[in-house]
Amino acid sequence: MTETAPHHLPTGARPLRSDARRNRRRLLEAATAVFVEHGPDAPLDEVARVAGVGPGTLYRHFSGRDDLLAAVLEGVVERVLTSVREARATEPTAWDALVRATGWSPPLRVALHLARGVPDGASPTLRASIDEVLDVLDGLVAAAQAEGALRDDVTTGDVVLLAAATSRTLPLDPAAAENAFRRAHALVLAGLRSGATAPLPGTPVALDDLPL
Repeated sequence: MTETAPHHLPTGARPLRSDARRNRRRLLEAATAVFVEHGPDAPLDEVARVAGVGPGTLYRHFSGRDDLLAAVLEGVVERVLTSVREARATEPTAWDALVRATGWSPPLRVALHLARGVPDGASPTLRASIDEVLDVLDGLVAAAQAEGALRDDVTTGDVVLLAAATSRTLPLDPAAAENAFRRAHALVLAGLRSGATAPLPGTPVALDDLPL
């Protein structure tokens, strides 16, 4: 994929008219659905079709695939960040917050599924939001370990890696897929709890080791 220009309006540009804002919103909603179902390489004509607009309208809002994908992910990651912050602020313990934050809500699953399609440097805003999510998760991991609830040899990289692994969609109907996911999530959490009788194999997974 080639990098594209940022999709934000340039400084001093006229704000979008109401119909243009509506079309942009429909394109982002359609792109999210199409990319989740078919992957980040899905045809952009299909995104336009689902949004109910012509391809020309799509390209008036986004310069290309990378631009559209970055815009989709910016919105998704912002929702993830809000969810993780709320978990930390409202749950009684860091472990409970980590359980809730890693419940792999639909926005988080979408972000993990699509992040591989965005090239490095495509969106500084997206990069900053991802870094902020990782910082909050890093704090949750450290706090849960300080509580004695999370095993000491688990890193934030391990948590993100497990999130990516359990977020993959399966060829099941929605109810069966959700049931399978919840079971996988519970199994992952059981493995993260302190009190393990054997150390983890290999070396710790650092965030720098992951393509984030």
